[in-house]
Amino acid sequence: MRVPLFVDFEGRNVLIIGGGAVGTRRAIKFVMAGANVRVISLEFTNELSRYAEQGKVTLIRGDARDENLLRSNIEWADLVVIATNDSAVNELARKMARELRKFFNDATNAEETEVVVPFEGEINGIRVAVTTEGLSSIIARKALNRIMEALREDEELMNMARVWYAVKSKIKESVKDVRARLRLYMELDGDEKFNELARRGLVDEAINYVMSKVARNNA
Repeated sequence: MRVPLFVDFEGRNVLIIGGGAVGTRRAIKFVMAGANVRVISLEFTNELSRYAEQGKVTLIRGDARDENLLRSNIEWADLVVIATNDSAVNELARKMARELRKFFNDATNAEETEVVVPFEGEINGIRVAVTTEGLSSIIARKALNRIMEALREDEELMNMARVWYAVKSKIKESVKDVRARLRLYMELDGDEKFNELARRGLVDEAINYVMSKVARNNA
């Protein structure tokens, strides 16, 4: 059973094994997340080469069947991404990553992978990640598109998302005690007046209402 998580990769080390189309997509994804990215391959796409010229990725031209080369780079990595067409290389990388207790994403084998990279989308701070864990990437994309479409069409929920984001920012500034903040969040969730303001997207009115509650609680 895989546990769904959102992980901050800022400053983390990500090793990509394979410089083809899949390896390129994974490399760019982690570069955009702020990771330090290395790619091992005998050949690289033009896009990867451009990223390397810009200093955004490190390309290591070498044979991943070289166990010394592979081991030294897996030791460096926090996450290993396996993306080659060579089943022997992929098996070696999985085995070595397990031995070195490194998490790995095998883009070529959904059953063997430890880490799944899902399809994802975001709207008004709501992030959605979808995977079928290898069953069908086409279905995963279709499911994500339908979810995102439903969110975009739900005006009330989008209004509430904007209001809650603004209100929580103000509450964090004014209420330092974490337990007191959590109690206030739960109280607001059941407060019909606040919910009506949120459903209508009345950000300023909602903030004023909440700050008056905070002031009364502090009185």
